[in-house]
This record gives sequence, C-alpha cells and structure tokens, in this order.
Amino acid sequence: MHGLLYFPSLHPALSLGLVPGVRFLDPGLADSGAGPWLRPEGLPLVGDELAGMLRGFDQLRREVKNPKDLALLAGASGGHFFADTSFAVREAFADQEHPERVAARRAKSAQLALCLAYMVEESLLGLAGTGELDARFATAMAESLGLGDDDSDEALATALAGVGDMLPAAALADEFRPPWRQVLSPFWAVAPEGAGLLVVDPDMAATLLDAGLPFAEPAAPELAGWFPDGRPETRFLAACATGWRVLGKTRPDPDAPWLDAPRPIVIPKP
Repeated sequence: MHGLLYFPSLHPALSLGLVPGVRFLDPGLADSGAGPWLRPEGLPLVGDELAGMLRGFDQLRREVKNPKDLALLAGASGGHFFADTSFAVREAFADQEHPERVAARRAKSAQLALCLAYMVEESLLGLAGTGELDARFATAMAESLGLGDDDSDEALATALAGVGDMLPAAALADEFRPPWRQVLSPFWAVAPEGAGLLVVDPDMAATLLDAGLPFAEPAAPELAGWFPDGRPETRFLAACATGWRVLGKTRPDPDAPWLDAPRPIVIPKP
C-alpha cells in the first residue's frame, strides 16, 4: 500500500498544506533518498535516457523569465512537449510496426509530461526566491482589477493591501503553474497502483466536491492506512473515482487507459 500523494504539487514548498506521512510523487528527478518523495519502481525512463529527453526543455526553461510562458512550454502540444519532434515521429513509425509498443510509448510520454511539470515548479521556486513571482502577481492582479498604466502605484497598493502578506510562495506559484487538469493524467499514469491523491488546495477541493464525486467521511481503518504517522486533526472526506471521472468526463479515454483505474481522492472537510 502506497498511501496518499499530494496533488497537484510535486514540491513541498509549493503545497498549501503539509500532512505528516503523505509524500510527493517523484517522476524521476528528485534527489534519490532525499525529502518526502516517492519514486515509483519501474519508471520507463531513467538516468541518461531521461536526461537526454529533457535537455531541450531544460535549456528553454532557463531562458524563460515569464512564469506564464513556463506553463505554456509545459503545456505545448496538449501537454506532450515532444509531440512534434523527430523523437515522436520515430516512435509513431515503430508503433505501426510493433503495436505492443504503444503502452510503453504512452508510459514514457506520461512520465515526460510529469517531469515537465516538476521542472516548471523548480523554476517557479527560483523565481519566488528572487521576488519575481510577487511582481508578476501584482501585474496580473492589476490587470484583473482593470488598473492600467494611467493608474497610480498607490491605487495598486490599495487594491493589494492585506493580500501580499497572506500569499506564500505556494499561492503565488499556483497562479502560474500548469492547470491541475493538465497534470492529472500523467500523474495518474506514473503514480503507483492504489496510491490515493490528497488535495489540500481549497479551490480544487471545492471543484471536486461540486463535481458530484461520492465523497463521504472515511472509516478509521482507511485513515490509519493513509496517515501512518497518526491521524491529523483535520477532518477529511474521501471518494474513490476513476481519473476520467475526476477530470469531469462522462466516458473513458481510449488514449489514456490508466485513467480507468479508480483511486482514493481525499480532501479536507469544508
């Protein structure tokens, strides 16, 4: 049993809440044996092969300073950064000759997509450390409030009064990282079988609750299995659902068969 994994955050510093005993999913990039990460066994890409696949994106993300552009890079081609590369073309030809390779190719694609999300979070953490995210958030807030170049800095400061101090790096980064629906499918594919998702982000939790998933208070044995370090004070609701149902779809996705497997979804009780 693999317990619960935080979703959608892949780094502790970007989670809006930490619960003892719950780990973060490592798609193959975290320091081995360091921190609260779980790296699944049998990942299709490891070592030099994985590094080679990610080298191009790594160079691009180091050149990009706008956090919104980072999320766009990770979401290129519907979340598959390599869809239009020679690598993808070679894989497509090989799939035609050997149909059994399709599952392996999909597994690689899912791992790569999750690695991109992981790397975007790393870049956002770096920008947060320099104060760049604060500045970008202020700009985005000004635009949403209809404040333009003709408005004074005082007007923006008034609008943001009491907000900046309440927004940790996690909340600021959440403004710019890829949407959780984009990350969910590769996360579902890479996570170990049976592992559940702990969603502590209040907006996402509210969305899932409103989606009609069968949430109910979990039994004591389930809580003990999910929180091996002791039951937290927070009360939780849990639902067991397929990935395509969590995404709001009405039928399975033939291109993502891993979403057919149900997983526990755990959220704080409102």
